[in-house]
Amino acid sequence: MQPKDIDFGSADFLVDPYPTYRELLTCPEPFWLANEGPNGGIWLISRYQDATRFLKEAHTTKRVPRLMTSEHISPFDHSMLSKDPPEHTRLRALVNKEFTLRRIESQEQCIARVVDELIAQVKSRGRFEFISEFALPLAATVIAELLGVPRADQGAFCKWSSTMVMGFDDFRRETDPRQIKEATLALIHYLRELVERRRHEPRDDVITGLIRARDSQEKLSEAELLAMSMLLLVAGFETTANLLGNGLLTLLNHPEQLSLLKNHLDKMPLAIEEILRFESPVQRTTFRMLVESIEIGGVTLHKGQHVVVVIGAANRDPEQFNLPDAFDISRQHNRHIAFGQGIHFCLGAPLARAIANIALVKLLGQLPGACLAATPPVWRKNTALRGLESLSIVF
Repeated sequence: MQPKDIDFGSADFLVDPYPTYRELLTCPEPFWLANEGPNGGIWLISRYQDATRFLKEAHTTKRVPRLMTSEHISPFDHSMLSKDPPEHTRLRALVNKEFTLRRIESQEQCIARVVDELIAQVKSRGRFEFISEFALPLAATVIAELLGVPRADQGAFCKWSSTMVMGFDDFRRETDPRQIKEATLALIHYLRELVERRRHEPRDDVITGLIRARDSQEKLSEAELLAMSMLLLVAGFETTANLLGNGLLTLLNHPEQLSLLKNHLDKMPLAIEEILRFESPVQRTTFRMLVESIEIGGVTLHKGQHVVVVIGAANRDPEQFNLPDAFDISRQHNRHIAFGQGIHFCLGAPLARAIANIALVKLLGQLPGACLAATPPVWRKNTALRGLESLSIVF
C-alpha cells in the first residue's frame, strides 16, 4: 500500500472507512502517511496492541495545540484535551468530582422522560428523521441539563457545537475556518454569561461545581473553567448523538441481530459495547506530537514527529477480535477502545452508555416496526467523529 492510496477526505472514505482500515491493518507496523500533518508527514497507528500501548503511555506525547489553527481553537488549549500530566491530572481530578456516578444515575429519569417525549411527538406520523428529531435533541437536552444549560438555549448550543466539531478534523481542508471561529466565539461569549448567572444563581449542575472550584483554592483558572465547560458540552453532545445514530443504523442493517436483541433486551449492554466497537463515534485521535522517541511495532517514532491513533481500525483488528467485520451483540470480552485508553479515557463513558441503553430499549419497545426508509442515510463529512447527518425511519 502506497501513501497515495489513502485519502481520508474522499467521499468513499467518509461513507465507508473500513476498506481503508483493512489495508492499514495489513501493515505490521505504524504507517507513515506523507504530505499530511504540520511537518509533512504523520504516523498512523492502527493495530490494536500498538494503539493501546501508545494511548496508555501518554507521558510520551502531548496534544498538538491546534485542531485547525490555534486562532480558532485556543479555548481548548486550557482543557484536558490539550494537557498531559501534571496539568491533566489536576484538571481531571476537579472534573471527576462533578462527573460522579451518583450524578449520572440521577439523570436516568431525565433521560427516560425526554426519550418518551420525543417518541410521543413522532409516534402518530409513521416516519421521522432520527438524527434531527431524536438523537440530537436527546443528547443536547441531557448533556445541557447535566452541565446547567437552560433548555431555551439548547438550539443555539446545538448549532455552535455542530460547526465547531469540524475543527477536530485535521484531514479535511475545505471546511470554512471562519464559520468555526464564529461558532467558537459565540459559544465562549455565551458560556461567560452563563458562568456569571450561575455565580449568582447556583444550581446542582456541573458548571456550578466547576465555578466553586474556580472560586476556591483548587486552582481552576477562568480560562480553564470556560475551556472545560466547552469541551464537556461539545464533545459530550456530538459523540452521544453519533452513538445513537450509528447504533440504530447498525441494528437495522443487521436484522438477525436486531431480532435477537428484541427477544433478549437483557443483551442491550452487550449490544451497546458492540456498537461502540463496530461503528465507533470517535474514529481517531487528533494529531499528537512526540516529546520523546518511542518504538512502536518495531519502528522508531522520533521526537517531534506527529501521530494519529486510528481507533476505528484498532477496533476491527483481527488479531484482537474474532471476525472483526461481523456485528455480534453476543460478543464477549469486547475490549474496544472507543472511549480511549489511559489517562485520556472518556469520563463521559457511563453517561453515554446510560443514554444509549435507555433510548434503544424504549425505541425497540415503543416502535417495534421501525425500519429504514427508502431515503439512504447521509454521513457527516468528518473523518475524526463518525456520525450521521440524516437517518430516515418508517414504522
